[in-house]
Amino acid sequence: MSPIDYLYYLCFVFFAFGGSFFFKKGIVATKFLGLLFIVLGLQTFLNYYIRPEYLLIYPHFFRTVSPLMLTIGPLYYLFQQFLLYPERKFKPVLLLHFLPFALHVIEYIPFYILPTEVKILEIKEMISENTIYTIHSKYGWITMRNHLYIRFSSFLIYVTWGFVDLLKYYQSASKSFIKNNLLIVYWLFFNMGMKFIVMGLIIYNLIYPDKKQISLPWKDFFYLVEYVLMMLFMLFNPKLLYGPTLKGLIWQQALGRLDGLEEVGNNKDISVKIVSGNERERALLDTLNRYFETERIFLKPTLTLIEAARKLKVKPRLIRLALQSEMDISFSDYVNTWRIQYAEEQCRENPRWKNYKLEVVALESGFGTRQSFNSAVKKIKGVSPGQYFSEFLY
Repeated sequence: MSPIDYLYYLCFVFFAFGGSFFFKKGIVATKFLGLLFIVLGLQTFLNYYIRPEYLLIYPHFFRTVSPLMLTIGPLYYLFQQFLLYPERKFKPVLLLHFLPFALHVIEYIPFYILPTEVKILEIKEMISENTIYTIHSKYGWITMRNHLYIRFSSFLIYVTWGFVDLLKYYQSASKSFIKNNLLIVYWLFFNMGMKFIVMGLIIYNLIYPDKKQISLPWKDFFYLVEYVLMMLFMLFNPKLLYGPTLKGLIWQQALGRLDGLEEVGNNKDISVKIVSGNERERALLDTLNRYFETERIFLKPTLTLIEAARKLKVKPRLIRLALQSEMDISFSDYVNTWRIQYAEEQCRENPRWKNYKLEVVALESGFGTRQSFNSAVKKIKGVSPGQYFSEFLY
């Protein structure tokens, strides 16, 4: 049995894994992960039957893999986005990512409905050219070889796009937040590294093609290795699919109004204390906090309760009740707590901030005026901004 033969069994593993996550309750990221592995399973299954020895026996599988290749990049990119930002809502406009796939399918419909005899003639002509990327096809808007370049360009764009977004996420998040989510961040970086290796192999194959281009060597499927590793990693770490955990310093100090600010600030592993135990309000508060942590909406000086509620698609009254019952805090104080803690972390960790005057610190952390900054720090921290930030600024 050749290594390619194992693809037949691997596809069913992908189907089972993908289906289990697609129908699993959870964040939107689980749906995209499930679809990704379902597509990989289908692609792997079809690849098995479009080998040279099977092409003339199963001609209807010919050209079915090419459109599917255009979905791998978008699916992984959207999976990463909704994993890092689990509070984001799915919008129909995101379906535009799959427009190239749809157009490719439409392009090949005339070929798909051809009778078996005609398809076999097309395949034999391709075999005579000793390449599966012929430039002489009578079907399709562009040649198969150009489709190869398009698929590679699409993959390159999405991998690069995903890497840039991941890098920005890493750079923008606080150190305490990253520290408590190292596994998920480093795992995504590892996956990106694997994808760049795959792109390198693809480029190498384009520059130095095999003499027998009609064959499908095992290296053409090397990129499946990263998804096998990804699958195994998720099986052993299923909690990652709930998105980043909320154990950052900001959240702990926001709860400081309950148990004493200094005690919470010094205890990095303190658990979240729930006042009322209302599960609905607790879930809403968790959603609100995650949204503030990942989107940093508190940096907008004009942020209002109505705007935050609209972003989360809940009634403002529910947010107000959740904050009051769970934390005994108003929405404005909640927002200002995030702003103050953000300013503190930046002054502690960012050398550029250490040279800022308090007026600049106030503006950069989301306060519209120095007066509102002074009032918030005095109310929440109990001291003036000058006293509180004296240990962080030069």
